[in-house]
Amino acid sequence: MRKFYILFLIPFATYSIADNIYLKNGDLISGNIKIIDSDSALITTEYAGQLRIELNKIKSFNITEPAIIKNEHFSAWKKVDSINKSKDGEVILINGENSHPIPITNDLVLSKKIEGEIPKDYKITGSLNAGGSYNKSASKSEKYSLDGNMQILQGEWRQGLNASMTRNKDDKKINSYYYNLGYQLDHFISTSFFWRGSFAYQHDWIEEIKSKGGMGTGPGWQVWNDELSSLSFTGLLSYQQLKYRDDNDEKYMEGSLSWDFNQYLFAKTMSVYTKGRIGRGFNNDVSLDLNMRIGMMYYLTDSLNLNTNIVREKINAEKGDSSNTNYIIGVGYKW
Repeated sequence: MRKFYILFLIPFATYSIADNIYLKNGDLISGNIKIIDSDSALITTEYAGQLRIELNKIKSFNITEPAIIKNEHFSAWKKVDSINKSKDGEVILINGENSHPIPITNDLVLSKKIEGEIPKDYKITGSLNAGGSYNKSASKSEKYSLDGNMQILQGEWRQGLNASMTRNKDDKKINSYYYNLGYQLDHFISTSFFWRGSFAYQHDWIEEIKSKGGMGTGPGWQVWNDELSSLSFTGLLSYQQLKYRDDNDEKYMEGSLSWDFNQYLFAKTMSVYTKGRIGRGFNNDVSLDLNMRIGMMYYLTDSLNLNTNIVREKINAEKGDSSNTNYIIGVGYKW
């Protein structure tokens, strides 16, 4: 009888600790509220996956975990222990023994990812994107691109792997054909300050510079990192080696600045991002070393997306140059 009683209570116990959204039409949606942004709440349910609910249809809601919240775009974030439901159009913020109500407005923003906290669990994320175009008229052009990345988080360590390949052909002439490989290892000394070690390699079949490889290390700063947005900068001192098409090579030390920015919009239905690196050799033989990407993604599902990117790579060296600019439209898968 006791076992039956426990089994009977399990569904109700699970339900009681879930986040709940109370709609104005009387319906109740139970699950895990991820974020609230851009007039919508994003909730993950066991029975229907991710749902986006417009804020003007929500009467109230409750959250059982700590979160950060603000009800004006330019106001400061408030950290709360939990959120209780209230009357129509309000919620009650709980912080220790203190509580106070706030209205549910179109400017309400909520995230469960607390800025400044170092994740302690093991997590793997990544994406794979493919783009291409084909045009046949008076001339024939083909463009192909493939890129992927993976990030591994484990406690105070963060690893990043990335690879990309681009090939452009007009009629029978190949205008650009190259690939990039990269690896980064970050160790967080504090919630914002980290130290990075990195490796990068590029091989080109067309430009005067045939290949470029380097290893570097330096400090980084995570300016912010929450559920909706992230920004970080890294300064690197690196050892570089260039190989030219005539088999000459050049070795030098380089200083560079890297950046990585990502912003989700419209309750994670879209994201804009930019990442890259700009550097210069200390011996003035390499006056510019630039590698950057600017892009936008529109999510068809939680994983599948349409994306557009501008990729710019340029090296100005005393004995030769390398320059590639590509405009890419493609599809991607994110996990």
